[in-house]
Amino acid sequence: MLDKIRISFFDNEIIKKGSISLFWKIFGALISFVFLTLVTRLLGVNSWGIFVLCLSILNISSIFSRLGVDILVLKLISSAQTRINEIKNIYFSGLLIVLISSLIVSIILYIFSTDLLFLFSSKNESINYIKYICFVIPLFSILTLNEQSFRGLKQIGLFSFFRNTSKMLFGLIFLLYFYYFLENKDIMLPFKVFQISLCIVLFISTIILLKRFSFIERINFFSSKKMLKSSVPMMLSSSIMLLMSWVDTLMIGGFIGEYEVGLYNVAVRVSLITSITLTAINSITAPKISETFNSGRIEAFKSVVKESTKTIFLSTLPIIGVIFLFPDLILSLFGKDFLLAKTSLFILAFSQIINSMSGSVAIILNMTGKEKVFRNIIFVALVINILLNLLLIPKFGIEGAAIASASSLIFWNLYSVYYVYKEFGVMTFISYEQ
Repeated sequence: MLDKIRISFFDNEIIKKGSISLFWKIFGALISFVFLTLVTRLLGVNSWGIFVLCLSILNISSIFSRLGVDILVLKLISSAQTRINEIKNIYFSGLLIVLISSLIVSIILYIFSTDLLFLFSSKNESINYIKYICFVIPLFSILTLNEQSFRGLKQIGLFSFFRNTSKMLFGLIFLLYFYYFLENKDIMLPFKVFQISLCIVLFISTIILLKRFSFIERINFFSSKKMLKSSVPMMLSSSIMLLMSWVDTLMIGGFIGEYEVGLYNVAVRVSLITSITLTAINSITAPKISETFNSGRIEAFKSVVKESTKTIFLSTLPIIGVIFLFPDLILSLFGKDFLLAKTSLFILAFSQIINSMSGSVAIILNMTGKEKVFRNIIFVALVINILLNLLLIPKFGIEGAAIASASSLIFWNLYSVYYVYKEFGVMTFISYEQ
């Protein structure tokens, strides 16, 4: 019986429904990799580090510019199903909030931009880069809202394209244009490319969404107040994972400098290639876990959990193997200076082994009514990350940041595995029996 469940689930759902998502993730990762190698070779470690620091400021600022509205819009649109007028009002109400809040955040960041200069060594130049980011925040925030709207509409292909591929695809096109046809290749190049690609992608995604709302009744914006009350609490949960992704970058910038930020970011990005299949499989596993658990089909639930873990681990292992076998070759693609990030890459890649061996543990908690438990676990992991960064970065540099990041990732995975086993009686961690 269990074998039939396994065959039915993994042969049909992952292969058929997950193929689009997996394609865009792999294609997006490839485009991103090519983009990264070109930019780092063009600008060097230090300039790349400055750009990455600005990206971290952008991503953290976007937490407050979106106010959790993008997550709420995803939830509400999913619930509305085919009620197109209701979906329209949800989207435009969310758009109004995000537009206003992102403009406010941009203005505040612009006014207090000098207070962030402690992150940079080249303070006179960096103030211009921070101010440049202020103009990008509204574009970035609205695009994120559009992405989640596509997800809520169950347009997985469009969601995956805009989420994983589009920005880097257009960025690569314009980067190649600037690289081959312009003589002035300064540090502003990635900023210009990023802004142009954001504008194009935002325009295309908005046009596609607006077409779905043609010839519909007048927009009701009065629901914005109610939406804001519900979205703000969601901001906490969604912001913790984002902070986990960028806090080490900011702390490296504050303690050491842009050069080390550039080195560390490349190590992080290479290590994250291992998570492509994990996120793709999780996107399919999530509804299946929810369906089997909430319908009381516990044996089917356990089977899905075990099979997803095995699939994630076996598909991730070859990628991790390549990283450990050929680190010098991989890092040299970005420039010889990036070989200094090899130790950090090993540490981060090791943590990804534990991440893949833990399977869909985060999805299990979020799909079985344990969202608050998962949020608390991640929050503790974030605190561990920050404390370890404070202790280790001054002594060990980027290797210390890698240890801090790896430790927090391993902690929340293993503790989540323990909690799921204790609560549901199913071991998500890979084992011989699986």
